Amino acid sequence: MRNRKVDILRFIGLAMIILAHVEPPSMLFQIRNFDVPLMVLVSGMSFGLTYKSGEAYLSYVWRRVKRLVFPVWIFLAIYFIALAILYPDSSELDSRTMINSFLLIKGIGFVWIIKVFLLVALISPWIYRFSAKTESNRRYILIIVGCFLTWEITRYLTIPMMSGGLKTASLITHYIIPYGLVFAVGLRVSQFNNRQLHRFSFISLGALILIGLGLFLIHGKFIPTQKFKYPPSIYYFSYSFLVSFFLLAHSRYLERIFERLGLLKVVLFIAQNTIWIYLWHIPLVKIVNLNFILKYLVVLFTAVIIAYIQVCFVNSFLLMRTSNKRLRKNIATILTG
Repeated sequence: MRNRKVDILRFIGLAMIILAHVEPPSMLFQIRNFDVPLMVLVSGMSFGLTYKSGEAYLSYVWRRVKRLVFPVWIFLAIYFIALAILYPDSSELDSRTMINSFLLIKGIGFVWIIKVFLLVALISPWIYRFSAKTESNRRYILIIVGCFLTWEITRYLTIPMMSGGLKTASLITHYIIPYGLVFAVGLRVSQFNNRQLHRFSFISLGALILIGLGLFLIHGKFIPTQKFKYPPSIYYFSYSFLVSFFLLAHSRYLERIFERLGLLKVVLFIAQNTIWIYLWHIPLVKIVNLNFILKYLVVLFTAVIIAYIQVCFVNSFLLMRTSNKRLRKNIATILTG
C-alpha cells in the first residue's frame, strides 16, 4: 500500500537532487539544498510503515541489497559498456574509477547517495527497535537531539583526521551516524501533527540563523549549508529540517496542487521509481549541454521516459514470460522501483 504523503515528498527530494546536478545559480542551489536529508527522512517514514519486526536480519539486508545495490551494478555495467563503445578514450574507463563506482565511493560521481541509503539500511532495524521501545515522543526527540549534539562535537574533532588515518573509516562512520539520526527522526515524524511540525520548523530555523550568524561573524560572509555537507553537520541539517517539516505539514496541499495540474499520476510514478530515474539521469547530466532550466527539463523528462519504458518492458514482457514466483519478485525488485 503506497502512502501518498511519502510519495509526494520522495518526488520533491528526487526532483531537487537532479536540479542540483544541472548546476543552477548559487541562490537556487542553496534553496534546494534540503534534498538528501529529505529523502532519508522519507525512507524513515516509509520504513516505519512497512517493516516487519520479525524478519531475520540477514534476510532483511539481502532484500535491501537487491533493492539498492543490484540496480546500481546493472546500470554501471550498461554505462561502462556503452562508454567503451561510444567514447573508448574516456577517463571514466580507468580501472580505479570503475572499481570505486561499483563500491559506491566516488567513481563516476552521483552514486555516493546509494551508499548513504545502504549504510542507513544496515542499522535501520535497531533504530526501529529503539523507537518502538521509547514510547514518549518528547523523550525520543530529546535523545535524538543529544545524539546530534554529540555527533557535531565528534565531527568537529575528527575533521582534521579525515585526510589521514581516519579517511577510509570516515567514508562509513561520518555518514552512517548523522544520516542514521535523520532516519530516526523520519521513523517518528509521522506521529506529529501540523502544529508540531511547524514548531520543529521554527526550531530548525532558529538553529540555522544562530549557526549562520556565528559563521558570518567568523568568516565575514554568508557560508552556504553546502559547505557543511561532507560530512554533514547540524548547520546543513538545520536547513533541511526547516524545509522538510514545512513540506510534510503541507503535503496534502501539495497533493491537491499536483492533482489540479494533472501531474499527480506522473509525480506518483516518479516517486515509485526513484532509483532507476536517478540512475538514468546520470549519463544525461553528463551529455546534455544547455542552460540549466532547459537542461533540467530535458534530463528529468528523458530519465522519466526511459524509466517508464523500462517498467513497461519489465511488466509486459519479462514478468509475463516468467513463471517462477520468486524470480518474478526479484526481477520486479531489481528492475523497477
